[in-house]
Amino acid sequence: MAKITTKPVKLKYSKPVRKVGSSKYKGRESSRQDDEFYNIKTRDLSKMVDGSILQKRIAQYRHWFKFVVLAKELSDQDAVIIFKKKEHEIKLDESMYEGWGLDTIVSKNFNDWFFKENHRDLFINDIARVMSPKDKVSSSSDKVTIEFDSNRRLADAIKDLRRLNNEQDLFKNESSGMKAKFSMNGRVIEHTLQNRYNALVLRLEGKLSNKEIVTHELQYIRPTSMKTKDGYSTQVEHKDDLAIQESQKRTTKYQVEHSSESYLGRVIEPNYAITMFDLMTGTNNSWGAFQILLSVCDGYFIKHPTKTYTE
Repeated sequence: MAKITTKPVKLKYSKPVRKVGSSKYKGRESSRQDDEFYNIKTRDLSKMVDGSILQKRIAQYRHWFKFVVLAKELSDQDAVIIFKKKEHEIKLDESMYEGWGLDTIVSKNFNDWFFKENHRDLFINDIARVMSPKDKVSSSSDKVTIEFDSNRRLADAIKDLRRLNNEQDLFKNESSGMKAKFSMNGRVIEHTLQNRYNALVLRLEGKLSNKEIVTHELQYIRPTSMKTKDGYSTQVEHKDDLAIQESQKRTTKYQVEHSSESYLGRVIEPNYAITMFDLMTGTNNSWGAFQILLSVCDGYFIKHPTKTYTE
């Protein structure tokens, strides 16, 4: 395998995360993520923290935390990664992580760091609430106090709120609907992100081959489609995956010409190098582990708002 750093590195705190629980795939990852994203009950309950709300689910901040710890370890070793045939120095911009406690973060457990040390405050926003006559109106520029007649219809009150916002620009109007001190840029698909992190850590450790990483019994690389529901050692064309390919009208490395229906159940010889290449360098539609790491070094997760690191 080609080397990915100019010199060997040693990771003490960054470790690949094994899959726990049932190993059976329960459906397409994209469907699970869509349900999570659009089902307001699931989405909001997973983002509530002591009366405040997170931009994303707590599990996704765990991923950010792990990438920061990895970036810190590599930065302290003056590591240089090789990406797109260019050398990129790993240097964590600590000025972008004020309040994270970078001096000690590498040895921290995420739950202790996030909850016990209250670093969750870096990511939360207050949710709307009904004030009582005894409550004091906040003078903070980040708070808006609006009075509604409770006899009005909810639909009319919402129209009033939108009108007031259009007239006075009351809310920040960010695409995510959130304005925390540290915000994520891009949608997080947890299995995909975990696969990228694990692939990068295991390649940095340099102990396993591409095949060993992809097919490891601890499932460091999780299935993300029906094609790989039983792991990456065998890949089988499934009607759901083929339907997606046809609807998107694009060709993948696994797709063949002629009718998709002719290839249902077709066993595909896996190409472990290509699988790892996609995880490390990304595709046209998603960033790879290298880009995520470089973006984290610059203070952003998942995607840098202006850089792609490919030029």
